[in-house]
Amino acid sequence: MTISDILHHQQAPPLLLRFPRLLFLYFRLNRISVLRMKYAYRAVRRILKDRPAPRTVIDAGCGMGDYLFMVPEFASSGSLIGIDVSQSNIELCNALAKETGRQNMSFVCSDLVSAELPADVDLILCIGVLMYIGDDRAVLKNFHRSLAPGGRLALYTAVNYRRTLPLYKRLARIPGFDYDQVIGRPQTYSDAQLEERLAEAGFTIIERRPSFGSFAAVMFEISAIFEWFFKSLHPILWLLLIPFYIIFYPLYLISMTADVLGKRSTGNGVMIIAEKRAP
Repeated sequence: MTISDILHHQQAPPLLLRFPRLLFLYFRLNRISVLRMKYAYRAVRRILKDRPAPRTVIDAGCGMGDYLFMVPEFASSGSLIGIDVSQSNIELCNALAKETGRQNMSFVCSDLVSAELPADVDLILCIGVLMYIGDDRAVLKNFHRSLAPGGRLALYTAVNYRRTLPLYKRLARIPGFDYDQVIGRPQTYSDAQLEERLAEAGFTIIERRPSFGSFAAVMFEISAIFEWFFKSLHPILWLLLIPFYIIFYPLYLISMTADVLGKRSTGNGVMIIAEKRAP
């Protein structure tokens, strides 16, 4: 298994399948360093602040299960359902659920267009997934049908596709440079287009928080360049990247934290809380 398989093709390392509890370390590192996860955890906390633990939660595009396993309030939920297109991710989530005795969890390998969602769902998470779905309108309408009246959708997606660094723009022309090139990103939204999609599906936006302001966006591009060199170099040469990583990573974490704490009217991403209003 190559680094590219893990990063781009969602193939879980065999070590994690043998020792699934190691995923909690991965979850905590992601929570610190991945900006969309910072926004998503904060949004979920706000949704759950004034309401009891939701009976049914769907994580649409659950990946390795970060949110379902790491949000404490979900432990007392009646049913937690993770859906992901990667069979490897589903196997890993099932292994961790069995290892930790989480009997209220189930996981389904499916794309979101054809997935059959249960009715009267209280909360649907869709974090960093919608822009990769060709028929996004159908998926949003499916979410709306599935939610109970008053149910919430926590949606994070990239918007306003802008790139800044000349080196990033040049490297982006190289096949396989990043995740988007490997799996394809059929949707590129503006803020207005995304809000229109949600309105068409019947949602009312309760909260909208832009992310990835200018500084954080540039730091993201630098991290993507670093990742590309990491994948491209022979492992022996990874040592050459260590000094850069030691200097850069603290700056990266500071920029991500500042982005979450700051306020802006637009950015390269957005966290939205939307509601299915009662008729």
